[in-house]
Amino acid sequence: MSKGFRADTAHMAKAAKEAHGHAERVESHSSNLDSKTRGRLLGKGRFGMIVEKAVRPIIDSMITDMSKAMARGHRSIGHGLDISRKNIDDAEEAIRKNLRRHKDERDAVHLKLGQRVLGEDDLRDKHRKRVAERVDDLRRQGHGPQRHLDPTDDMLKDRLGKPAGPEDAQGNPLKDDDGNPRYHYQDGYVQTKEKIDPAHGPNAKERLGDDAYMDAEDMSRKHKCDSFSTAFNHDQGEAFMHADLHGRSQLDPHKTERQYIRFQPEDAWGPGSDHHERFRGFYVDPKNPVDQASGSINYKPVDFRGAGLLAIYDPDGKGGHKLVTMYPEPERDRNA
Repeated sequence: MSKGFRADTAHMAKAAKEAHGHAERVESHSSNLDSKTRGRLLGKGRFGMIVEKAVRPIIDSMITDMSKAMARGHRSIGHGLDISRKNIDDAEEAIRKNLRRHKDERDAVHLKLGQRVLGEDDLRDKHRKRVAERVDDLRRQGHGPQRHLDPTDDMLKDRLGKPAGPEDAQGNPLKDDDGNPRYHYQDGYVQTKEKIDPAHGPNAKERLGDDAYMDAEDMSRKHKCDSFSTAFNHDQGEAFMHADLHGRSQLDPHKTERQYIRFQPEDAWGPGSDHHERFRGFYVDPKNPVDQASGSINYKPVDFRGAGLLAIYDPDGKGGHKLVTMYPEPERDRNA
């Protein structure tokens, strides 16, 4: 894509209209089968429930893909239509294979030229596979999924590190007048050390020793983490993908430097009061960082109500952008 590309709104509208028209034709073909054929497809025989099990789910999935992807931007439209088109193509091929296996049987369904009937229960699995492939592509672009989708809860806690404070000449923590360890604070949150980068993968400390504290992308420097260690829930790969699509739709194609795109979850996923439930994360309790009896760190779960999303992109050298990282940003007032 050239540096000066601007999306043509007329072409975008035409593409959206054609895609939705195609979806309507597919559903129409499925529902307008003659009564005899419909009886065989929806009956209890060899072809029982093909349409009922396959048509509605894949139509729903396709419409969802397109509606979300078309909401913003030319790049988002391209990704969404590509996923939807593959869903349709897979559906057609799957049902044709099914019908060819039974072409000599009395119950075989004969399709007219250009007519599509959707089938096979594993089409949703194919869609999930494509989402996974897209998330894998984002892993190759940067470290977003590695740090903000893949890690376990324990890995998110390890990323916060250990509370840090002033020490004496022997390395022992200094204490206040009440005998409690003193800690460094910034903006009301405990500062920490020995942060383990989740991008190293599970059991990093056991495998790498002190190298686990280094940044996985640049082992010459220590890993950094803000006061919050946040991520999407493990089952939110599709939400992660659509959030990236929305973030890309907000990019300025003329800028050649890194771009920071902030937006609200409903901008990417539509209206909803429970989007905050897609996230997880922790921070060290500012009032009681360490349990003095056990020595364990007191982690608090993040309250994600009102949280926004931050996506960071770099030019990819090919006229587009690569996702460096993306994560939820909680409201600090809710997490004191």
